[in-house]
Amino acid sequence: MITDDYNEWRECLDADRCELIASYMELIDAMVRDIRHLKAETIRARYELSQKFDPDHEWITTVDILSNLDMPHYDSIAYQQYVSTYYDGGDPLSFKEYVDSMVRLAQGIDDGTY
Repeated sequence: MITDDYNEWRECLDADRCELIASYMELIDAMVRDIRHLKAETIRARYELSQKFDPDHEWITTVDILSNLDMPHYDSIAYQQYVSTYYDGGDPLSFKEYVDSMVRLAQGIDDGTY
């Protein structure tokens, strides 16, 4: 864990602070894309299981398939800076198009977007 007084930028001799910050932003962006993909895969797997164990949807609902997948990162200063820089303050994990796509996946409608 990096402590609050960490300032050993000299460990990255080939990068200035701006390059290093840009590199972190690119890393966060790649990780967000991975999170979006992994959420979609989880929903696909849950939907397939629901079809196997409850084909009439009597006790497994779309809400059940989508439950416990949100992991907000709003309290992270790095994430706040990332969404501010890359998405003008919007959270790519909350965009309507993405959320709607996840709901459709939970209903068994897979357009292959994620």
